[in-house]
Amino acid sequence: MPTRFHWTLPTSGDPVEFCRSAEDGGINQVLLPSAFHRPDPVALAAHLAAATKDVGLMICPRTDMQSPTHLVRQVNTLSTVTGGRVSVLGACPYDNDFRAHDEFWTVCDALWRDPEFRRINPPFTAAERDRPELYFSGSSSAASDLAVRHGDVLLLLGDAPAAVAGRGSRVRAAGREVGLLFSVVCRRSRAEAVDAALALTEIAGENAYAIRERFRLLTAEAVALTGGWCESPEEDADHWPRPYLWTGAMPFLGPLGLALVGTPDELADAVLDYRRAGVTHILCHGDGMIPFCQEVLPRVRALEPGDHSG
Repeated sequence: MPTRFHWTLPTSGDPVEFCRSAEDGGINQVLLPSAFHRPDPVALAAHLAAATKDVGLMICPRTDMQSPTHLVRQVNTLSTVTGGRVSVLGACPYDNDFRAHDEFWTVCDALWRDPEFRRINPPFTAAERDRPELYFSGSSSAASDLAVRHGDVLLLLGDAPAAVAGRGSRVRAAGREVGLLFSVVCRRSRAEAVDAALALTEIAGENAYAIRERFRLLTAEAVALTGGWCESPEEDADHWPRPYLWTGAMPFLGPLGLALVGTPDELADAVLDYRRAGVTHILCHGDGMIPFCQEVLPRVRALEPGDHSG
């Protein structure tokens, strides 16, 4: 099947117009993150589904703030009223959180799949159905374990294709899929793209290093980040693991600073490099969705194998 592309709903602008643009551009799903400064993803998903036709809506629930039964009821209700256009992104677990996350998703699995459990604890649903597509994110062994035990897709922080192939091998061997997380910087020339990427470091302003240190403390157990992505940058550090992969903003912005950078042709080639490494999902964020849909996505679809009719 073709590579599936997802995009994070931005914090600014009209969410309905964004989702309609994503739908028209060929984006498979829009991620609705969960945060105190964002709308409730469940209520927002119902609103956005009524204003769109077929774009998927990926909700990211707070599993520490609700019971599995409540989440299953919410998701089943959303799935019923949206025609099955809802998927779920599970929280990113660290190793010491694995048991609690595993118990939470084990109960959800039982509610969605086990006939006897459903008979005793029937969740709301208008029709018999399997569970929704379930994603987990993270580079730790705990995240891989959850994806293998309960999920469909493991989302990893991007890396060079060879490294991604190795990190995702156990998940793929279990019949699950692997995806990557990126910002996207696409320009007509490589020089313009590199200049735009370097400008990302200015977002944090004069407080860049304080923000970085605070982020490092908050994510001290995140394997991919403590493994080098957010270490203090050396003056002569090479932030280009691949010509299209730039890590220079990560010491300042964290995961949001990891970027695919280049021309439309270069980014299409990058997607195909990752496809050969076993990646079948790419979740993007940033303000470059429309140029990506117009310039990069058609090139990818023309080059990659598979049925693109859907």
